[in-house]
This record gives sequence, C-alpha cells and structure tokens, in this order.
Amino acid sequence: MTVELARAPRPMRRLFWRVVLWVVLAFVLVWGGAAFMMWRTYHGAEYPGSTHIAAEDLMRYRGNMAFTRIETFRTLDPFNIVYKWYSVGFNLGPERFAQSNCMLMARSTQVAGPLNLNMSVMVCSTSADRMIFVTRTYTLRLPDLVRRLL
Repeated sequence: MTVELARAPRPMRRLFWRVVLWVVLAFVLVWGGAAFMMWRTYHGAEYPGSTHIAAEDLMRYRGNMAFTRIETFRTLDPFNIVYKWYSVGFNLGPERFAQSNCMLMARSTQVAGPLNLNMSVMVCSTSADRMIFVTRTYTLRLPDLVRRLL
C-alpha cells in the first residue's frame, strides 16, 4: 500500500514531463536565438565575398565597459559597390572625409538603454583591389554611482 501512495497518478506524471519539455524547449529557443543574434552581430560587418585579412578583439573593463572589434578585409569589387554596401547596410550615411584613395564613414548610436555603438569603416582603393578597415566599439555606459564603486 505504501508503494501505491508513493507513485503519482499517471496523468500527473504526463503533465510533469510536458511542463519539463516546454521549459527545456523555451530555454533552447531563447538561448539559441540569443547566440545566433550575437554570432550575426560579431560577424555582421564582413563584406560578402571578401578575403579576411586580420581581426582583433579588445575588451576594457575600467570605467565604462567597452568591447572593440577591429577587422580588415580585401575585395576585388568596385569601390562604389563596397561604399554603398557599408553606407546603406549600416546606416553610416555620407563619408566623414576622404583623403587620396581612402574614404571614412562613421556613426555613433544608442543600441538599447546604456549600450552604445561607435562604428567606422574606411574603404581604400589600391592599384589591385579595395581594402576595408572596420572598427566597431560597443560601450556600456554605467551611471556615475556604479562607476565610482568599481
């Protein structure tokens, strides 16, 4: 008789496993979606079909936390197509300045709450191809009270 009391009724066990399944599924979808979005953000500035030359990540923890990604690419596409892809695709707008065969585009924007994005793209035309230099910095602007405690 004690064995029968310890076992839950069959419908309760089914309900328990359904709830566990839904919780696991929700967890996988939320974290999987977040991981996919972070991957797209991390690799989002790579010009399609370009050759990846170099990349570096820098992290600053003091004051306002900042994550900087610096990338260099090379492509054979015409200068105006590369310029348009970055200008329109990242809402960089018109160039900030141009010197010789290089053009710099940049913008600063608030992503969400205290998270800011500073992005610059320099496209340089060489005799053989185009070089692309991308710098993106995500900065978490902490309130003064919190910064003083750190």
